[in-house]
Amino acid sequence: MAEHNQSRCLGSVFILSGTAVGAGMLALPLVSAQLGFWVMLGLLATNFLVVVLAALITLEANLQIDPGCSLYSMAARVLGRWGKVLAVISPLLLFYSLMAAYLAGGGSLVYQYLGDSVAFGPQFSVIVFTVFAGAFVYFSTRSVDLLSRLLFTLMMLAFIAALLTLFPEVSHQNLTYESVQWWPAIIAIPVIFTSFGFHGSIPSIILYLKSDTRRVGAVFVLGALVPLLVYIFWLYVATGVLSQQSLIQLTESGESAGGLVRELTNAVGGSQLKLFLHVFSDLALLTSFLGVSLGLFDYLASLLQRDNSWLGRLQTASVTFIPPVIFALCYPEGFILALGYASVALAILAILLPVLIVTKIRKDKKYPTGSYRAPGGKPGLILCFFFGCLVIFAQFMISLGFFT
Repeated sequence: MAEHNQSRCLGSVFILSGTAVGAGMLALPLVSAQLGFWVMLGLLATNFLVVVLAALITLEANLQIDPGCSLYSMAARVLGRWGKVLAVISPLLLFYSLMAAYLAGGGSLVYQYLGDSVAFGPQFSVIVFTVFAGAFVYFSTRSVDLLSRLLFTLMMLAFIAALLTLFPEVSHQNLTYESVQWWPAIIAIPVIFTSFGFHGSIPSIILYLKSDTRRVGAVFVLGALVPLLVYIFWLYVATGVLSQQSLIQLTESGESAGGLVRELTNAVGGSQLKLFLHVFSDLALLTSFLGVSLGLFDYLASLLQRDNSWLGRLQTASVTFIPPVIFALCYPEGFILALGYASVALAILAILLPVLIVTKIRKDKKYPTGSYRAPGGKPGLILCFFFGCLVIFAQFMISLGFFT
């Protein structure tokens, strides 16, 4: 039994890490273009501490109310009508926008690999990708667990191979520049915060580990620590190989991740690095899609009160996958633009709502003896709430063009 629980804990770490480490991490070096490696390192460490504390605050709220219940259930029971509204809008905005982007990207991958050999177009490729990846979510969290382990392991192998190829080309001179302005750090905050965004899967993980809730906190810490280490190593080699001027030019050109892969490949030479980076980014997209869709599936099952029968899961799967598929097929640009606001929705559901819920629970003293409490006390709640507001403020300032 202990080995079974340990296996589930390990699988949960893979799900959380795989959800956080997405193909979007390729944009982190571009965000650091005017900041430098050391400033970005400080921002990464700060985000890590906040997201871990926010996850533990969510765990406290979840265990106090009903282990494994959705954010909607927590907000509805504690915060009332306005909490219900926020708890419905923010997860749906986040999940559906992310899934629409992942489906568009996943469909392009299927078409890239099979389009020449199979008689279907890019749009049908989106459906093929959805049916394949969505089947694992439909069957069970356990199936997502096992697939995530395999994909995350392969993804890390490709990532390590890319690191080993890039390490010899790192110039420490490229790592020493520092920002002379404060606004690039504001721009970086929402991007970095979203890069740790596994919080939508927290209720699913608590439900999955319901028989071993003592270890859930450690799972959340490890689930954030793995992405932190991946991002540090990735930034070290990317900003160490490419000069500040090269990164700034890439940022201004709007080529994003594809241009970064090209520049790194040109700097090192050979086609192996390009292969490693493409394998990594492709698997990162798939693991992120699995984690996000699992979180949305369980959220909608709770919201719509669908049972765990095959019919109930089929109904939940329909409302989970059909809306983002329609948007990915008909209007992908609209939802991809909405990704800019994913950090806003994530800040609400991962930080602001859990902090408000726990604050009210603690104030009302609705605690059984020996119940779990997140570390940090009242200062920790205030710190998290302030950081969540900072993420939202930064994103709106960016959208309004204050930092262009």
